[in-house]
Amino acid sequence: MPIRLDTRTSAIVAATIREWVRSVHPSSAAGSVPADHVQRIFGHVIDDLLELAGSEPFPVQAARRVGRRLAESPFDRTRMLAPASRALLGLSPGDPGSLIATRWPFIASQAIDAYAEALQQRALAQQERSLSEAVSVRVQEIAALQTRLRHDATHDALTDLANRSLLQERVRVMATDPVRGVGLMLIDLDDFKQINDGYGHSVGDEVLVTIAQRLRSTCPPETVIARYGGDEFVVALPARRNALAELAMRVLTALCEPVHTASGPVPASASVGTAYCPPGRDCDFSDLLRSADRAMYSAKTAGKRQFAVSELDAEEVDPARRDTRFAAVAG
Repeated sequence: MPIRLDTRTSAIVAATIREWVRSVHPSSAAGSVPADHVQRIFGHVIDDLLELAGSEPFPVQAARRVGRRLAESPFDRTRMLAPASRALLGLSPGDPGSLIATRWPFIASQAIDAYAEALQQRALAQQERSLSEAVSVRVQEIAALQTRLRHDATHDALTDLANRSLLQERVRVMATDPVRGVGLMLIDLDDFKQINDGYGHSVGDEVLVTIAQRLRSTCPPETVIARYGGDEFVVALPARRNALAELAMRVLTALCEPVHTASGPVPASASVGTAYCPPGRDCDFSDLLRSADRAMYSAKTAGKRQFAVSELDAEEVDPARRDTRFAAVAG
């Protein structure tokens, strides 16, 4: 049951609580917690400690539990160690020489020590969380940087298409497909030098970026599209032979539309050479590319704006259809 205090001690306790409230409440992080509520909490803390001071055996752990309550809500974000120490250690309850008066400094010291320990543990926990968050952010930044560096190492800076190294790696993977062969298209823009000379290199870059976008929207998802040179693009995909010719015609149609630039519409067209490696055959990227390159130059020689099948492919198709070796886009 609560300890009965004499009038003098009650007045001292009440004055201590009021001073404690004035020291803490104006800057309390509890914000909207009313002062009378804070006063009641402080009153309960002192009452509990006074009761412990008059109890047996010596209640060290109980006093420390009371002290740790000062680190809890609504004071969990309040700097209150100094005001609490002044309030509790400066209190002199009971008559001089009484049990309460004798024990109070030890009880109050245990409560303050536990309160300070709780604050220290909380600060360490916050520091660990902050450190963990900082490490997590740094790890994410490093991972993002590594991803970006890997991307930059395998993609063209202007068009963001694959570069030569990524293209060759993807073709090697495609060649392991036991059902589908590897189709390759070498695309060369017609008269691109005239665009650079007539409109400027910035407009030429706009054309290249637009061509890259058109290739992305035209080709199937499994396709790898690479910028292989200044105005040369290579498209590779796992495919069956007839699908490659159909895709080449769609690409020609998409690329032979004017490109709208900051300087107005710029005429565009392309010549395409295709090469095909059937499934089950050793697929050498260099040989496949040379075959597509020869076919592309055949398309250029035949008048541009068309695609041609490589010599190797032409020998493998139905002899009755060898005259369909070229296909052109009207216009």
